[in-house]
Amino acid sequence: MNKRIIGIDLAVSAKHKAVILDPASNEFIGKQVTFRARPADLDKLLQQARTGAPEDVILIAILEATGMAWYPVTAYLQRQGVIVYRVNGQKTKDLRRVMWKHAGSDLIDSRVLARLYTIAAKRIDLSPLPNGDLLALQRACRAYARWRELDVAEQNRMQAIDQWAWDGLNKLVPAVAQEWMRQHWYNPWHVQAAGQTQLLAAWLATEPKNPLETDWIARWVGRAQQMTTLYGSQEQVGYPHLQKEMHHSLCLRKQYAQEQASLTENVIQPLYQALYPACPLPTIYGIGTQSAATYRAFIQDIDRFPSVEKFRLWCGIVPHSKQSGDGEAKGMAMTHAGPNLVKATLYVNAEVARQWDVQLADLYYRQMVQYGKHHIQAVGACASHLASRIYALLKEQRPYQLRDLAGNPISAEHSRQLCLQLRVPVEVRKRNNKRFRRAQAEQKTESQTQQRQQRG
Repeated sequence: MNKRIIGIDLAVSAKHKAVILDPASNEFIGKQVTFRARPADLDKLLQQARTGAPEDVILIAILEATGMAWYPVTAYLQRQGVIVYRVNGQKTKDLRRVMWKHAGSDLIDSRVLARLYTIAAKRIDLSPLPNGDLLALQRACRAYARWRELDVAEQNRMQAIDQWAWDGLNKLVPAVAQEWMRQHWYNPWHVQAAGQTQLLAAWLATEPKNPLETDWIARWVGRAQQMTTLYGSQEQVGYPHLQKEMHHSLCLRKQYAQEQASLTENVIQPLYQALYPACPLPTIYGIGTQSAATYRAFIQDIDRFPSVEKFRLWCGIVPHSKQSGDGEAKGMAMTHAGPNLVKATLYVNAEVARQWDVQLADLYYRQMVQYGKHHIQAVGACASHLASRIYALLKEQRPYQLRDLAGNPISAEHSRQLCLQLRVPVEVRKRNNKRFRRAQAEQKTESQTQQRQQRG
């Protein structure tokens, strides 16, 4: 079968570079081609690729996912019958280190891309070309994630101020009352002057239907007295300024929530329902319609993954493997391939799913109790299994069925009860967390140092 391979090194704003490889002779044809994503330039590239080749020659283009520069080039080439592969830049980098370890240029990169097909054709994937609606859904999902990240950053900033201005609020003021406290009573001098009776009345007036116990108000007033004694004067810390900053932060968080809600209602959900009206992913506990829209936006056609192993590798939630002789490394880091938004969504969904799906709850329990993993590692294992469930449902187009550890179908209520029986003991969580491990390592180092000193 006659083939010509076009290795294309894309640029964001500069001209693209391409070379043409004849796999039959393993030689590059002609000089490097410089072009822009314009029909006339691309036609010249294709003409050069066909020069001297039989009429039935198959053209194959290999390019990286450089920003969105790949999209117009791929769209035109595919319409001209070219088979286009889009590869991860890490693959190009790895091969370039082998072929040209101490050099790098656009010419080298385009040659590496062309060689990549001849060396590892089975390790690269065809480039699916999303249409306008799918691109809009991808952009909306990314925008939603950006608003969420801003909200989390603002919340973390508020908690950081709470830590030194109030010695922390999480264990002092209930979560339902923290916004009210930050809005109106962030100054400990004002809290101390108002006293417990006035604050209790103010809280009950704000939340007349909330039967929350009010013992925390006495502890709050006591903490306010400690802070006034600690700092001596409110001007020392600038509590009036902190009060205004908290009000501003609360307004920002409200704005972020409104933007997320608007994106979901006006863009994400309409596009998701139009593109995938019968998507089975929301039947998995832990995956809502927002997460399902994110998965479908980036997975696109599940048939482009020939196996569940390929799909899990694309998701980036499988660990590296290393085996030599009779030994095999354990506990290696995740590969982190695939879209970052998909990885983050898988982790969040797995955190919820393990509380409803007894099979995932059992996996999490074994990772924590039997294998000594910490929480993030155990949830990562659940995320990997959740990816397998996503693959199976999209391949078979069927709803998800909760099952017990013997594989028998069960109800959501029964599965939840079984999950509650698999709670990890508190002492195990403490034993596995990074702080405890770090303390253990420090104690071991100190003990070894003392033993060396005693031996003289």
